Amino acid sequence: MRIKPLVLWLLAVLITSTLAGIAVSTQPPKETADLSQQERDLQLIAERDRGEVLTALVKHYRDNDPQKSLQYGEQALALFSRWPDDSRKIVVLNNMAWVHVSLSQYDKAQQRTDESKRLAKANQDTNGLYTAQTMQGIIYWRKADYLTALKTFEQALEIAKQEENHRGIANTTNYMAIIYQTLGQPEKALSYFLRAYNIQKELGDEKSIAVSLNNIANMYGTSGNYSLALDYQLQSRKIREKLNDLPGLAQILGNIGLTYFYLKDYDQALAYLQRSLGYYESLEDKQGIAEIHNNLGMVHQQKQQFESALHQYQQALTMAQAIQDTALEARVNIELANAYIALDNGALAEQQVTLGLEQADKLGIVTLNAYGLLTRAKVEQLNGNSDQALALSEVALSHAQQVQDMLIIRDIHEFRYRLYKNLAKPQEALLSLEAFKQVNDEMFNSESDQRLAFLLSHFEAEQHEQQIKLLQADQALQRTQLAQHRYQRNVWLAGLTVLFVIILLLVNRHHQRKINASLNQNIKSQRELIQAVAHEFRSPLARVQFAFDMLEEKVIGDREPRLSENINTGLSELENLIKEALDFIQIENKSRPLHLSQVNLVKVLSEQIDAHTGLYPDKDFTLKVDRNREWLVSADSIQLGRAFSNIIRNAARFATRQIVITLKQEKTAIAIIIEDDGPGIPLEQRERVFEPFVRLDQSRCRDSGGVGLGLALAKKICEAHGGSLTISSSPLGGARLCLSCPLTTKNQQSK
Repeated sequence: MRIKPLVLWLLAVLITSTLAGIAVSTQPPKETADLSQQERDLQLIAERDRGEVLTALVKHYRDNDPQKSLQYGEQALALFSRWPDDSRKIVVLNNMAWVHVSLSQYDKAQQRTDESKRLAKANQDTNGLYTAQTMQGIIYWRKADYLTALKTFEQALEIAKQEENHRGIANTTNYMAIIYQTLGQPEKALSYFLRAYNIQKELGDEKSIAVSLNNIANMYGTSGNYSLALDYQLQSRKIREKLNDLPGLAQILGNIGLTYFYLKDYDQALAYLQRSLGYYESLEDKQGIAEIHNNLGMVHQQKQQFESALHQYQQALTMAQAIQDTALEARVNIELANAYIALDNGALAEQQVTLGLEQADKLGIVTLNAYGLLTRAKVEQLNGNSDQALALSEVALSHAQQVQDMLIIRDIHEFRYRLYKNLAKPQEALLSLEAFKQVNDEMFNSESDQRLAFLLSHFEAEQHEQQIKLLQADQALQRTQLAQHRYQRNVWLAGLTVLFVIILLLVNRHHQRKINASLNQNIKSQRELIQAVAHEFRSPLARVQFAFDMLEEKVIGDREPRLSENINTGLSELENLIKEALDFIQIENKSRPLHLSQVNLVKVLSEQIDAHTGLYPDKDFTLKVDRNREWLVSADSIQLGRAFSNIIRNAARFATRQIVITLKQEKTAIAIIIEDDGPGIPLEQRERVFEPFVRLDQSRCRDSGGVGLGLALAKKICEAHGGSLTISSSPLGGARLCLSCPLTTKNQQSK
């Protein structure tokens, strides 16, 4: 049975881990409760002030929506070109580079980091320089230039040490450990992994701890201790679910799937790998997608589903070629060769393994080279070249021992045992079998209480027992998490329900209070209005009554015309009072529509001044206006004229000598200011003059004119046009009434 070397799995998953780690080291997630609201209101923010929000959005969407992160990044860079902000520009460039790497766009990522390094050096921004340097190491790594990547990481580590950036030191040490593992130096890799993990534990950085837990799991997996590997993977998964780390979840689910693959639980392996594929596809991570397709191919091959396996391998190969990931391409070629070996197709197997070995030799990946040589040996055996197969397996064993890959060492011994057995060489076969058993015992006896079964048939029962325990542990953890989630959900639902009921009751009570207050106010207003109208009607009616009483006494003839005049005057006053009262009520109830037209304010005011000059010959009326422009508004000319008349008449009654009318242009309205040099209106009485039938001058007799509806009616007319009428003190000494006439009325807007 052919099993993929676990160190190849380690290389694949740690590449993805790096992208999660860089997010921790460069841009810790910003707790911004109102970021979503800021995003919705982005266009309302002044352009030069959008830099902070755009930078936060680039970081926010970096992991979960890469394309959206890039869109906001382009907006930020365009903004910084007009209003420079090098500090935020460096952050945006580094985050965009990280997104480009996750999308396998290495040239674009390189451009972003080059520009970021230039700006960071110019501004002495060591944190930005460290991040850019680390990102360049990732780029070289993904392009399989491992030596350049290692050198770049060493430079980044020096920057982090100079600045005592412990988080940066931990993450860069972790990246270097992965490179050493890739280059076949496991002891050095392990020491670097442990250094990184200890620093991350001191910092309490959960996301980095999750990465380190996964790295430790990979090391146990390399040694064949799948039980401990799965235990650490589940701890890492728990942290990533808590943080909602989607790239991390994609990676850890794929790792758990591979662990089940090595446990030969292929159904569970498929389930986890397919979930991982869903996450990678939502993130558009082409490298991760290609890795999962390759691993799915391995599972289908072990289930003897060769058509599905070849399909998955081909998808992985096509994507690896598209993103120019030579290491992944080499791995897939070797996996394809093993599939063709299982199908007894020596020619195609030789073609694929030759191509894979050439790529592995070029990259200098010792583990991949050892695995390729073993596969090549199997091809030679299939073609009947046993001596060549033995020679190749000897070289493969030497490489595997160099990197201490116990799994591939064991598989080579098993291959040589079977080959010697077929060649009828019992002595050599026995030696290979003993070496196989020794390595296998070392792998499965390192932890006696977590030991897995021997892979040969006579240990099958123990293997299944251990596998069931692992599955039960996983299922128990899932049940516990599900129960916790269900309990938390129920608590939240209950709390929200109670809160909703309380809010509903409070809102209902508040509305009821407002309705009651409004009804009481309306009743009070109507009662006061009726009383006021009755009181005001009494005076003209009394004069009419008195005139008729005089007629009944048969006064002398020369007084009859005077009495008749008093009767007519009283009736006219009563008619005007009723008319003004009806107008006030109709406008207040909005039962009288406005008849809008273009009104020239200068013309209307001039007419009113001419009319009142005759009524008040002892007063001086002055109109201040710019005659070089047209003062046009859309209004009801009759109603607007009535409002002007009432205000001017009120000013004339109380003015000593001067009445000044001024027109001023404002943003959305025209202000008509009417001032007089009279006694003015006390501050505490200014709002009362707008109430119907209210007159502050109690000494003034009724015959002097006015019943207290003039200013109230004028205010209602202004409000019906969407304007306002306010009172203040005038520099002339009297009252200053300002009528605001909007350029567009409410009626026009509704139309």
